[in-house]
Amino acid sequence: MARRIPVGWLFILPTIIFLLIMTIFPLIWSLALAFCSWKLAKGGIESHPEFIGLGNFLEAINSDRRYWNAMGYTWLYTAVAVTLEFLIGLGLAILLSFKEFRGRRFFRVAYLVPMACPPLGVAFMWRLLLHEDVGVLNKILMAIGLGRMRWMTDPWTARFALIMVDIWQWTPFMFLALLAALQALPVEPYEAALIDGASRWQILRYITIPMLKPVITTILLLRTIDCLKLFDYVYGITRGGPGLSTESASYYIYLVGLSYFDFGYASALSYILLVMMLALSMMLILRLRRGM
Repeated sequence: MARRIPVGWLFILPTIIFLLIMTIFPLIWSLALAFCSWKLAKGGIESHPEFIGLGNFLEAINSDRRYWNAMGYTWLYTAVAVTLEFLIGLGLAILLSFKEFRGRRFFRVAYLVPMACPPLGVAFMWRLLLHEDVGVLNKILMAIGLGRMRWMTDPWTARFALIMVDIWQWTPFMFLALLAALQALPVEPYEAALIDGASRWQILRYITIPMLKPVITTILLLRTIDCLKLFDYVYGITRGGPGLSTESASYYIYLVGLSYFDFGYASALSYILLVMMLALSMMLILRLRRGM
């Protein structure tokens, strides 16, 4: 008697095929391409990729200073943005979780609006807001007597302007996750701490933060991975300028692959970034498991 195929597999088969075509195949193909040289020649694309082993990786590690400068800004951006988003989100979550005030429900909903906007649309909006001549922010600063800021022409100001945009859009994610976690915590440890005379700081440090540790690790991991893929804000606001001061690793990979048409080298750069992200993810996951 022939073995019947479970009906459930027929329902998930289209999804499996889609993942194989759109995810698994490009991943394997780009990994193979990272070990090859494949550039756009004058007469068209080279007939086939040429295997060069670790040549692309060695070139990136030994001689591509522009890539590592872009990687340095990417890590700076990630560290500052994720830290500030977490601190602001935690503060707001604690405030709205334990404090009652008028307009509390409206604030909870309104504060989530930036997170619902597409990142590239946010980038173009902030490009107008940060314009040195007609931008709203400089108009406000000049109206209160603080003078005009060189948002897009000073390297360090431009770097932190992008961080400010990320904080504006993604702090609501931290806030929403931490607020939900706070409201799910048991009340018994807090009641016992209050009976023992613990202060608010001691309750936050020794009760709230340890119980939130799994949620904190998860949201920090998600936001860190997302920030390391920084592309939209760079493309929509600064295009890597002034000079190369705001060029991110992903934006540089985009230029190498789709502007300079060096497909093999772009694939190698992508996998270097991927390995760094995987290493960081494993460190955070292992730290979470040890603390549980």
